[in-house]
Amino acid sequence: MRFKSFKVIGITILIAVLFIAYQVYREKSRPFQALPERIENFEALDVDGGKTDFKTHKGKVTLIVLSASWCPACIAELPTLEKLYREFAGDGFKVLMISEDDNVRIASRFKKKYSMPWTMLHWNYDLINMLGNPRVIPVSYLIDKDGKIDFVKAGLIDEKRMRRAIKSLVR
Repeated sequence: MRFKSFKVIGITILIAVLFIAYQVYREKSRPFQALPERIENFEALDVDGGKTDFKTHKGKVTLIVLSASWCPACIAELPTLEKLYREFAGDGFKVLMISEDDNVRIASRFKKKYSMPWTMLHWNYDLINMLGNPRVIPVSYLIDKDGKIDFVKAGLIDEKRMRRAIKSLVR
């Protein structure tokens, strides 16, 4: 009888531990802590020197992209980003890349290596938290002219879908 009660207690504890582990896994696997509805102003170091803020991009359709030099998916989507940038730049479209590299020097070399024509900023905690603190990269936020987030994509962007979304905002 005593063995049976230990067995019941053991099974109950195992179920409780599994439930807690599942809850922790579920929380950690969410890509965003809290996704904002709009982008307010932020400041960050420009990898080309100086500081830049989002106010200089407000009033324009902007694609904010979280990226890093060590991320294969981030590098893979660079040709798509460049196509979209060149296609819509005449309509006032901007790409604002935020590098999650360890330091500004690495991010600057990354920008130069791939001849990125857009502004690249170096991440900071305030900026990443404002963007919902995603736990993955690349992440792309399409922002309308008023600073409202129109579209968010964690992972590689779909060129056709992003093109349609940009086109609907710039024209």
